Amino acid sequence: MGNLATLWQVGRTFGLRDGLLRLEYEAQRASGSMARRMQSVGGWESWDLKRIAPNTSPQDFLSIRRQGNHPFFFSNPRNLAGELQTVLGAKGEDSIVREANQILEGTLPFFGGLKFDCGFPPKWFENPITKQRVSPDRPWTKMRFASDDYGDLKFILEPSRFLFIYPLARAYAITGDERFPEAFWSAIESWYANSPPMSGPLWICGQESSLRIMAWSFALHAFLQSPGATPQRVALLLQMIAAHAWRTMQTVGYARSQRSNHLISEAVGLWTAGTLYPELSDARTWQKQGADLLREAVIDQITPQGIYLQDSFNYQRMVLQQLLWTLRLAKIYKIELDPKIRARTATAFKFIAAFVDSKSGRAPNHGSNDGSHILPLAVCDYGDFRPLLRMGSCILDHPIPLQPGPSDEATLWLCGKAANSGPQPDVEPVSHPSFHRVGGASRSPSPDLTGYHRIGTPNSWAMVRAGRYKRRPFQADQLHVDLWWRGLNLARDPGTYLYNGDPPWNNGLAGTAVHNTVMVDGRDQMRRAGRFLWLDWAQASGRSFSANEASFPNRFAGEHDGYRHLGVNHRRTVRAVTDDAWVIVDDLSGERGREHELRLHWLLPDLPFETITDSPFCTAFSSEKTRFRWNIFASAPGNPAIVRGGKLLAGNFGDERLLGWESPTYGELCPAISLVYIVQASLPVRIVTAILAEDAVQVRESAGQLLLSCDTAEIYQVSMSPLAPFRTRKPRG
Repeated sequence: MGNLATLWQVGRTFGLRDGLLRLEYEAQRASGSMARRMQSVGGWESWDLKRIAPNTSPQDFLSIRRQGNHPFFFSNPRNLAGELQTVLGAKGEDSIVREANQILEGTLPFFGGLKFDCGFPPKWFENPITKQRVSPDRPWTKMRFASDDYGDLKFILEPSRFLFIYPLARAYAITGDERFPEAFWSAIESWYANSPPMSGPLWICGQESSLRIMAWSFALHAFLQSPGATPQRVALLLQMIAAHAWRTMQTVGYARSQRSNHLISEAVGLWTAGTLYPELSDARTWQKQGADLLREAVIDQITPQGIYLQDSFNYQRMVLQQLLWTLRLAKIYKIELDPKIRARTATAFKFIAAFVDSKSGRAPNHGSNDGSHILPLAVCDYGDFRPLLRMGSCILDHPIPLQPGPSDEATLWLCGKAANSGPQPDVEPVSHPSFHRVGGASRSPSPDLTGYHRIGTPNSWAMVRAGRYKRRPFQADQLHVDLWWRGLNLARDPGTYLYNGDPPWNNGLAGTAVHNTVMVDGRDQMRRAGRFLWLDWAQASGRSFSANEASFPNRFAGEHDGYRHLGVNHRRTVRAVTDDAWVIVDDLSGERGREHELRLHWLLPDLPFETITDSPFCTAFSSEKTRFRWNIFASAPGNPAIVRGGKLLAGNFGDERLLGWESPTYGELCPAISLVYIVQASLPVRIVTAILAEDAVQVRESAGQLLLSCDTAEIYQVSMSPLAPFRTRKPRG
């Protein structure tokens, strides 16, 4: 495709309004007008308290809040100590205090799952991995998020999100140890001294500024009763919050052009500053602007069905944390927000709840995952979504059937009490919002409204991605399948790892090759035009329903057109035969007789394995719980390959660098197993994957039919002929 055609597609991707907003922002950066505006308020003298809050004094500000006249989620965290002990237990308390002590020693949390030695107060301008430094005097208007001289800027920015204050606040609530508030104030004083307003790299992003406003507000109220919260320090913090709100306002146009979590973060940051600090002269402006932007962003970015349009479960969690923060504060302050904000929040919450595994509390690592976890208020693992479910359950008054425990802590902080805990037998298990029950069976009345399908039972289930894009996609993963069995994420998404690394780690895990789907002729389903930009969007359709009147949807059928330019169509069906048996059928059709390379990929956990047979291909993986047999059959000869951590273990393959890896959070790369099956043949071709847990169910091929049996009784049958209709028999039990 020519350059002009590509430019035309890029323009259509962003749209006229967003394109103009982005063009305006880039023009201001290039012309120097943005830099001049930043310089006009440079120096902390521009933010002297007498200028930004002429009608108050630090003493009055502090006194009013200590008396509870401007409330927060909690009045004194020490009052939460008893309930914290109940939900955490001794082990949980020890974990929190240990992490807080590590922070004081200079080991800081990064991206929810990593830790780096940064010193304390942190070395604000140093990349903890490469040890490269960037000057605090370097104008942010001339910087980007990656550079040869400082690496990936996300690693430099992370300590300045001040997420480390949450462990400090939690440890202070438990112990009353004054070292923890003192550490926060020393970090504030260090940041103030080393990062003059608007001038350096830490001011590069309005979203980063807004996340600091949230963290600083939480810490201020957590340490409000401490002797370390002096009027002078509080005045300093007020200056910093006012400067950050002003900074956020200056590039709202850029955030609007992105139509992403940036705008929601900035709206919540502005609204928070305006609501919690009415003494500041611009507070009303920030509050109104924040509320207006939040309404715009929520209606624009969360569909009526509750899907967050960045197609990322982690970003959806991040957005929900911010929305729940806002809704809770609005209730405390008796502020009427647009009712659509709460309504869309509720639908987004119900949607994500349907994809949280009931046993592990984890959700598929689907979509972009940059490690954002802006309310780390639980000892649970970064990938555990139960703290979000407990918090949302309380704030939105939507019961979720979860057992009480450490996941209640976040609710305790925001709501002043743990959510309604304990077994809830009268609460129906969370189901996918696009399904309703008809005559005992679950059906999908409108299969294309969500683009996400959950099939199976609470103990054994799959997520299938089959979406129709109206906004730019972020990953080429149509018909990807995530498979879960009794809390184990058996077939999984690789995550993200890095946005700004050296190739292939410049958002390389967004491509088709590493997802659990079929790749044709070595090409992505969509044409890549940048780290975050895809053209020639692949559109999918699908439906999920109950076969044989099962209590849950147990079958999916769908297709996508991502290989239309090759004349190839990919159709996939997924069937939960029993809790221990799954069958996935991939049909590749097109111009009859034309040969293509068809590459089926499965990403599996890093488990011991052995190949049982090569033809048909069968590999067994052993976990602590059971043994899984991965069987692959095809209507044409195929060749298997197994890759772990970018290294070929079996078979033949070309470039293995991206295969056999998974990234639980940003910057973390762990070995996994890529199981690849390659068929070079003329179309049509059918490839069938049968996944069997334990040994009760057996599979065999006979007379062109694939037969599954249990105790010698046939329970499922599928033809190996390409595009043949399916015949099913009712599963036993």
